Amino acid sequence: MKTVPESPDTSLSSEVSRKRRRPSLSVQVFIGMGLGVVAGLFFGEIIEPVQILGQVFIGLLQMTVLPYILVSLIAGIGKLSYAEMRLLTVQGGRFVLLFWAIALLFLVLFALALPSWESATFFSNSLVAVKEQVDLVQLYIPANPFSSLSNSLVPAIVIFSLAIGLAVIGVPNKGNFIDDLDVVSEAIMRIAGFVARLAPIGVFALIAAAAGTLDIEDLGRLQVYILTYIGAALLLSLWILPVLVGVLTPIPTRRLLAVSQDALVTAFATGSLLIVLPLLAERMKELLQEVRMAGRETESAIDLVVPINFNLPNLGKLMALAFVPFAGWFIGSTVGFEQFPLFLISGLLSFFGEVVVALPFLLDLMYLPADMFELFLAFDVFTGRFGTLLAGVHTLVLALLTAAAVSGQIRLHRGRFVRYLVISIVLTIGLFAGLRLFYEVVVPQEYRTYEKLVQMELAVERVESRDVNLNTAISHAKGGKGSRLAAIHERGSLRVGYLKDALPFVYHNKKGEVIGLDADMAHLLAGQLGVRLEFVRVERDQIERLLNDGHIDLMTSLVVTPERATEVHFTAPHIQSTLGLVVPDHERNHFDSNEELHAMESIRVASVNLPYYSKFLKRYLPQAEVVTLQSARQFFEAEPGEYDALLFIAEAASAWTLMYTDFSVVVPKPRTVPAPVAYSLPRNAPQLTAFVETWLQLQQEAGIVDALFNYWILGEGAEPSDPRWSIIRDVLGWVD
Repeated sequence: MKTVPESPDTSLSSEVSRKRRRPSLSVQVFIGMGLGVVAGLFFGEIIEPVQILGQVFIGLLQMTVLPYILVSLIAGIGKLSYAEMRLLTVQGGRFVLLFWAIALLFLVLFALALPSWESATFFSNSLVAVKEQVDLVQLYIPANPFSSLSNSLVPAIVIFSLAIGLAVIGVPNKGNFIDDLDVVSEAIMRIAGFVARLAPIGVFALIAAAAGTLDIEDLGRLQVYILTYIGAALLLSLWILPVLVGVLTPIPTRRLLAVSQDALVTAFATGSLLIVLPLLAERMKELLQEVRMAGRETESAIDLVVPINFNLPNLGKLMALAFVPFAGWFIGSTVGFEQFPLFLISGLLSFFGEVVVALPFLLDLMYLPADMFELFLAFDVFTGRFGTLLAGVHTLVLALLTAAAVSGQIRLHRGRFVRYLVISIVLTIGLFAGLRLFYEVVVPQEYRTYEKLVQMELAVERVESRDVNLNTAISHAKGGKGSRLAAIHERGSLRVGYLKDALPFVYHNKKGEVIGLDADMAHLLAGQLGVRLEFVRVERDQIERLLNDGHIDLMTSLVVTPERATEVHFTAPHIQSTLGLVVPDHERNHFDSNEELHAMESIRVASVNLPYYSKFLKRYLPQAEVVTLQSARQFFEAEPGEYDALLFIAEAASAWTLMYTDFSVVVPKPRTVPAPVAYSLPRNAPQLTAFVETWLQLQQEAGIVDALFNYWILGEGAEPSDPRWSIIRDVLGWVD
């Protein structure tokens, strides 16, 4: 029996039917996002390895961006005439600058809307890292364009491209060159289009990894960015920009939105402004006809502004800059307002390119973790659509205002403009103030970091241990005539002295157990000696006598100073800490540079028994008054304004700020002061000293000291030890 082939019409019909059944790319992306959330909740931390797929997707997205900036800007400007460029610059430029000013204002308001939720973080190595000063000349001047390209210096690349584009305008016989650039641009867009088709997979991987590993507390904090971004984008899209057209031109606001509705909805649904640019231009020309503003000048303005504006930072793009101050707030490293000029100017120039290159660059510029960009991409799938809507409205309004300007149709009605301005200000303040009030009153976040600190457990295997009263330790001391090492074995216990208020080296958890980095080290040392462990709380002025008289065998971490070295024997430092200052939260930006410290007329600094460093501070800051305290707690519980700062090692001070969240730790830069930390031993115990120093060196070489540093100082031990909640483990019980 012969098989009858399908007719061409039937084949075509089947193909069309299959295409109709296949969801659009935007729908596929939303499906990928939904599946990512479901997979993250179902598998929990098990799904974290799929994050590599998301990182591959990000890399592929970034691959085409810098070449596209270079090619599209040169071609887009080069194909104009100087007259057209002048027209665009003079008439449209003022509106571009106005919209940029609005965007930058909204970014500042966005930062102000971030709630003052009680928060504090464990020590971070970035706190003491000396950061390279930003080279503004290198950032903005493309002395070596190839170096700028290889180092992703987007502002310099944009300036280079603008310079080449402007020069090409006047070059004769440039047609073939422009055509070649258009071919390259088309090829780049094809690559980008292929990568975009991978978006459902990339988004699924990013969302799944985020949903599977993010702490519930972190998820609650993300709503701050999502809600504030959407609120700002809608206010700009539905009121501030379109109503401005109705105020300044004969075009009614309602007609503007009604005529462009299909193009704007399409842009929102697809997340792509590029695909609706022709439709937007067509709708604008129809609107000009309707209000009797159509003409050669106005239509030419539309034809010029729409494609050129696509290469400029529009409001939809610029609002993504809000993620940078949010990222700083999210991790507890707020972008200070004194950094905003550099941030805003660099952000504006960076966004001549694509967000996928500009945001990582800006995060690095503001010294924020690069992996925050993955969090941005995961949620930009949703919030980015509101940015695309705003970009479409920006393009529409800019083109119509420019068209009205070149045709002399701009009319400023003072009463209407003042009314519009007042309503806009009220709505803007209401939005950002209302959101902040909502975050702080309706959905406040419970601060839990200090609770995590006092619930921590020892990280190493324990030996038998107990707290021993100092009087008991003195009355039961067994010195004998032998060595101190022999006395420890005879007694059957290692006695370790510690100071009160020695966070996070030695402290008591909620169970009353002695824990901390030094407690772990003491358990390891006692285990090595094969004896019990006894902790003895001592006072600072007793350390030398108790060590040398045999009442304690070892003293926990102390900052090494010459004065102390004359009284006890220090081991080699096991932690290379850094001197810092603890200051009120709202004052931290005034203490973070050596230059600002020197500029202060007077400063009252508290210090906890650090005579060497107190003298150093007096030499360094002659105007400083240094007051010695018995405990850091006296500083934190003093009346406001009694002290300006507390001199303390940064690693320990960070733990104190978990308890007293109104304070922050700063390390003035660029000159930092090391303050090494070591254990103290009796001066007359050579065998014990040799044993402990050799043992300590072996612990350092084995990476144990570093691991305990991460656990106690960086706070890794405060993270939940149990896997995060997931359906597969906690509901179905399929895995342990």
